[in-house]
Amino acid sequence: MPRQPPFTGNISDVDIRLLRLFATVVECGGFAAAEAQLQTGLSTISKHVKELEIRLGVTLCRRGRAGFALTAQGREVSQAAQQLFGALESFRYRMNDIHAEIVGELNLGIIDTLVTDPQFRLTQALAAAKRRAPRVQVNIFVDPPNHLEKALLDESLHAAIISVRQRLPGLDYRPLYSEMNNLYCAETHPLYPRCPDEASEAELASCELVGRAYAAQEEARRLFGQLPRTASANDVEGVALLVLTGRYIGYLPDHYVAATKFPLKLRRVLPARFGYGVEMELATRARFHHPPSVVNFLSDLVREYGADGPRVSP
Repeated sequence: MPRQPPFTGNISDVDIRLLRLFATVVECGGFAAAEAQLQTGLSTISKHVKELEIRLGVTLCRRGRAGFALTAQGREVSQAAQQLFGALESFRYRMNDIHAEIVGELNLGIIDTLVTDPQFRLTQALAAAKRRAPRVQVNIFVDPPNHLEKALLDESLHAAIISVRQRLPGLDYRPLYSEMNNLYCAETHPLYPRCPDEASEAELASCELVGRAYAAQEEARRLFGQLPRTASANDVEGVALLVLTGRYIGYLPDHYVAATKFPLKLRRVLPARFGYGVEMELATRARFHHPPSVVNFLSDLVREYGADGPRVSP
């Protein structure tokens, strides 16, 4: 055979097919023995082995009356081919793992103080999702509901758990549970001794109200607009702070008051008249293709609440 140039190292699909054919010939111990397994005629097998020898620039085997025998170079090529096949198989398994393994980010928004509510099962859902997808990075953002809805629409959040008062176009909403809210006053407030049920509406009308900015319309409707709103806060903590001054009454979630050790005692104000439930819902973008990291989490959250019904669209 004429001397061939050194192998360049660039392996094509054709090279791999030729090497697999040669490996079968070696495994079978000759061309004739490989004919049935390859389902190819002797002349074609011989032609392909010749092509491989030309491609590699070496003589791979001796064939003739004396029988089939590998050359020293043929044995080296055979061993190298098996290493190559092993590497290709490892690559294939790795690619399958990459497609099967859930990676990426989960950007989740929640409103404040939810963690004190026993109905809030996000921790369980996140724990389950993290067990199944340990490489997902979880990012939590705590903001008022209107900010979280805006973040969903501009795609900086994947999902949010919010108190829903007005559903927005472009978002899907899935009910989770209801949170009870009541008017509260602190121990130093003049109304406190007659709470929860003995205060009159006339006394109530003289009280100053601290309101949550994102719930102003709802609170005004509940109170018939009869209380002067002289302070506001953008979260529950801010409302609680001002209620604790003894100068204001304000709406707080019952679970938050029950779970928090305040420096002053708090009492509900006429709960039968002014208490109300707020629907907590899971909000996501409507008609949006979520990545696997988000689908993984959403499936666990829905499973926690048994909320497998249809989404509620605006």
